[in-house]
Amino acid sequence: MTSTDSARSYVVPLAFAMTVSMWAVAYLCRLPVVMAPSYLVLALMLAVVALWGWITGRRTGSGWRAGILVGAVAAVLDMLILGSLLSSAERGGVVPSALWWVPGSILIIALIAGAFAALAGGREEEAVPSSIWTALFSKVAVAATFLLVVAGGLVTSNEAGLAVVDWPNTFGYNMFLYPLGRMTGGVFYEHAHRLFGALVGLTMVALAVRLWRLDERTWVRRLALTAVGVVIVQGILGGLRVTGGFTLSTSPDEMAPSIVMAVVHGVLGQVFLGLVVALAAVTSRRWLSAPAPEPRAKVPADRVLQIWLVHTLVLQLVLGAVQRHLAWGLIIHITLAAVVVMLAVVVGARAWGLYHGIWPVQRLGQLVLGVVSVQVTLGIAALALTQGRAIVGSPSTLEVTVATAHQATGAALLAVAVALLLWTRRLFRPDVVQ
Repeated sequence: MTSTDSARSYVVPLAFAMTVSMWAVAYLCRLPVVMAPSYLVLALMLAVVALWGWITGRRTGSGWRAGILVGAVAAVLDMLILGSLLSSAERGGVVPSALWWVPGSILIIALIAGAFAALAGGREEEAVPSSIWTALFSKVAVAATFLLVVAGGLVTSNEAGLAVVDWPNTFGYNMFLYPLGRMTGGVFYEHAHRLFGALVGLTMVALAVRLWRLDERTWVRRLALTAVGVVIVQGILGGLRVTGGFTLSTSPDEMAPSIVMAVVHGVLGQVFLGLVVALAAVTSRRWLSAPAPEPRAKVPADRVLQIWLVHTLVLQLVLGAVQRHLAWGLIIHITLAAVVVMLAVVVGARAWGLYHGIWPVQRLGQLVLGVVSVQVTLGIAALALTQGRAIVGSPSTLEVTVATAHQATGAALLAVAVALLLWTRRLFRPDVVQ
């Protein structure tokens, strides 16, 4: 593999991995309930750069050059949030320091990543093939999407969905240049969610382009293209939920917020996570190297049960979104939850017991059982805290935490169910011999 081929293989996946990790640290540290000091946030973000620089050097065998490339690309991607430091909160426009801040931040991140890549001491013969980097990229997309789901849940739980009155701008500012000093309270939750959405959209587009260039499976390419379409629709729905129509106005009086679009937006986000998990499964090294499907007599029943579980979970997510936004349909939601639990227990137990020793299927079966147990616990806690009402006013930190965790765990359960369904189909086929 030439140096050019190597760069094409690892730079973009590792750069996105570094970027998503940095954003996750920054988001958690700047949550209103945390508000870590700026120096700590900066130190942790640079630690992430150092970590991924070391991984880059260790896994690529290209030393400091690889680290500099990855760090520079990640720094450019970081401009999506670092732009908030370049806009003046008092007088608008870009601050003069932008002239040195932009190239300076790119240089510093690239040098730190390069230094730690050099320290890692990877050897050239240990270079990783492009398919492995594609698999990493897909997993990065899953992580970014899950963070977006959590951020969206926090928006809903904190009643911050309309904290920003306009879209696609933010209070008249370009979304990527909205001043950091104004990101407080509900505005932080809503605006950060928008920025995460932009990152996920960019990640998905880059992954789809990579798959169209490198993956020969037509159905995988189409799946990636579908994911791009869904994330675009999701972004538009999120904006129209605020404005009710396409407008650049910043006047709240001209907006027509849509609760229906809020529900659809919330559900589609979790379905999108399942779609990205599917891409991660089919691009994984284990999937590509797995033997031909093995005949098993129990496979038809398992497939039916797994399909029913996925469909029921989607319906349950719809009911959960309606309950969170409108406080309607609680009895139906609880009743269907009982059905979901029964299906999940049966599906998980069968995957664990009937396919013992088959790593993806057995482990995913165990994961289904574990996640559904956590989800039931969170559902009971959410019901006890909210008493079936929508969270309004000033919810407590406990209410917000439980409600958001309940939503995120529901999305995770759907993602695991999708992965189990795919892996069962990949590794096993019905035994036609009677």
